[in-house]
Amino acid sequence: MPRPRSFDEAEVVARAREAFAESGFAGTSLDTLLEATGLARQSLYNVFGGKKELFMRAFLADTAEALDAVEAIRHGSQSPITRIRAQLVSVAVEHGAAQAPPSLFTKAAVELAGRDPAVASTAAAAFETMRTHYAACIAEAQQAGEIDESADADSLGAFFCALIEGMETLGAVGLSRATLLDIGITSLAAVPVTPLGRGRLGTADGDWT
Repeated sequence: MPRPRSFDEAEVVARAREAFAESGFAGTSLDTLLEATGLARQSLYNVFGGKKELFMRAFLADTAEALDAVEAIRHGSQSPITRIRAQLVSVAVEHGAAQAPPSLFTKAAVELAGRDPAVASTAAAAFETMRTHYAACIAEAQQAGEIDESADADSLGAFFCALIEGMETLGAVGLSRATLLDIGITSLAAVPVTPLGRGRLGTADGDWT
């Protein structure tokens, strides 16, 4: 009769996420991974298949969490343009001065997407989903009369996707919250916000801080 497992798989994956996010796939040795997760070597192979398989479980979990965070921009009681600004402020506050824990999604995309098809396809699909969420929020803002209807929602969605991922990366290397906030708020100047949208952002003169 097989012995019952004495560990929680979700907890193991969470600890693996932290280890891989800190040092990357290549920089995380098997011994480091075993120490971080508390697994015995044979248990890791029996349950997860090996280091790469556990990495993919952790990477997919981190990717799903990143997508959930972006999807939140499409929900809430605030107006669409205000939700966009709130997302920019949230990223600045959370990631400024390297305060946020390292992102496995970002680290894996940078480290492995060029040579690992599974990571590349997952990262590309995730970025496309993020772009779609931002574009949908832009389109909603257009319908609400907050952004000029002639604006290209898809292009602005890609713009905010790239901008926010870039802000997170800059925050990870130490840029301050104030600097990230300045980047985020300044980016709104690229959006053709209507007078109604400016009013909902709290001012008519463009100073949206």
